[in-house]
Amino acid sequence: MNNSILLRLMLPMAAWALVFSSSLQTMVGVWMQSKTYEHCFLIVPIAAWLVWQKRQEIRKIPYTSSWVPLVLLLFPAMLWLLGRAADISLFEHVASVVSLQLIIWAVIGTPMAKLLWFPILFLIFAAPFGEELVPTLQIITADLSVFFLNIFNIPVYREGLYLTIPNGQFHVAEACSGIRFLISSIALGTLFAYLQFNHWWKRVLFTGFSFVFPIIANGLRAFGIIIIGYLTDMEHATGADHLVYGWVFFSIVILVIFFTANIFADPPAKESDFAFHTVSEEKTDKSLKVIGSLTMVLLSLGLWEQSFDSTETVITSTKVMPQNIAPVAQSEWGIQFQHAQHSTLGQSQDGSTEYFNAIFSLRQNEGEIIHNSNQLFNKENWKKIASREVYLTPELAATEVTVSNNMGKKMKIIYWYCVDDFCSSKPLDIKLAQATHLITGQNATAEVLAIASTTLNESTIRELAKQWQ
Repeated sequence: MNNSILLRLMLPMAAWALVFSSSLQTMVGVWMQSKTYEHCFLIVPIAAWLVWQKRQEIRKIPYTSSWVPLVLLLFPAMLWLLGRAADISLFEHVASVVSLQLIIWAVIGTPMAKLLWFPILFLIFAAPFGEELVPTLQIITADLSVFFLNIFNIPVYREGLYLTIPNGQFHVAEACSGIRFLISSIALGTLFAYLQFNHWWKRVLFTGFSFVFPIIANGLRAFGIIIIGYLTDMEHATGADHLVYGWVFFSIVILVIFFTANIFADPPAKESDFAFHTVSEEKTDKSLKVIGSLTMVLLSLGLWEQSFDSTETVITSTKVMPQNIAPVAQSEWGIQFQHAQHSTLGQSQDGSTEYFNAIFSLRQNEGEIIHNSNQLFNKENWKKIASREVYLTPELAATEVTVSNNMGKKMKIIYWYCVDDFCSSKPLDIKLAQATHLITGQNATAEVLAIASTTLNESTIRELAKQWQ
């Protein structure tokens, strides 16, 4: 058998590309559409360059193969199936990259995988992850901004993510969370940690530093924007000024991380001495079996995923609106779930209380119950000021959201989702319930139920929600 790495990888890599093609396309699409993940285009070239740096040592190690990663491949395979069934892109992308890492390990063998451990692990940064941290980072940024403003005795009133100073108001939006800087900084910090340090504890500490420092720096950045607005009576620190200031600050953060790595860098490590051993015929046969098994597992995985597609089921609503509620076409509420097979919006006679119900089939061709195009309220007219979990029954936890408009009018919304008999207000729980039905070949429907009111108190809204359950 030809011992060229490229030839050994050719068949399993072709199978991997075929099976994960749709996930890879969406992953590259995220790289192209989101500035947060533009650095992902550099991950594979950097990993290839790191392998090239080890070319002399690679020549001293025989090509072998390993069964261990083939067994471990079952875990990302199941994660990928779950992601495909539940339409969770994060699961799909992470599973695709981890599968590639395990394929490389299986084909080149454990001895060479130990030598190339970092280039292989570094590939994980090609998976676009971190967006789930945005809400937490927004809160941290707001906390740090208020903390620094208090230090300088600048009056500030905080309502959720809105910070009001005497001459203006700032909103800590998703773009202000610092996620764009954080993900890039972690990837670069991890690379610097590998290149500049030899001791594992230094690498761990520096990687942690590259995570914590950008978060604190982003809090300072947000504080700086507010200060500029405060001192210039809101003439600056918005629009283009906001963006330029952000990128200048990000450049400073990267320089600080780079120079910190240089200051504490270890002396270059001596090149490892690997003894060369010839590969026996038995190991060649083993390599063929591993490569063949990898290919079969990947193709079987693709066939299983294809079974998720079936004819769309047409469904009708069985939910009955409470008494004294009349159907309406639209309202000030602005709730919207696109492509639902059936949806109903009802309103009380005085217009203070509204009900909404939308039903989806798990196997419909377009649209789903958990999707970023759906909205629980019109975000142009309402802003969220509070959210918490409430129990309608001991078994059913719904979410209560309080929103406010520009006129100071407040509205409470209670909502929850159901997949057949399973109900929850947590999107991840619903997606996993959907995935379970699809993976096991079951048909099911998913629906959202919501009630909103501008006048009723919390206990009354809960009672109305229970009646509609």
